[in-house]
Amino acid sequence: MKKLTLLLSLIIVSCSSSDEEFEVAESTQFKYINYMTLTNENTGGGSQKAYLSSGVTEEQALFCYCNELCSREIISVYEIQRNEGTNEIRYKINPSDDYKTISYKDWCTKYN
Repeated sequence: MKKLTLLLSLIIVSCSSSDEEFEVAESTQFKYINYMTLTNENTGGGSQKAYLSSGVTEEQALFCYCNELCSREIISVYEIQRNEGTNEIRYKINPSDDYKTISYKDWCTKYN
């Protein structure tokens, strides 16, 4: 009986540790995208931002609906990556720059 209990304990411990490793690896996985648009509409009109990588124009990027009072800011970036697990993007303006990371948790987003 002791051997069976020990065997079951080892199986449970090995399963739980592998789940933790999987969650950590999945939550920090950034994937390259061509653009990300963010829309935050509010009673004052709201705002939109677009992070566009090289070769993508404002006309090619999809935006969430925003009323006519919305402001729009276009940011040209060298590279952009998205992490769905953490609702973050990171981008570089120039190839030699460090990544800047921002959250898009409370924004309506479109990306490609």
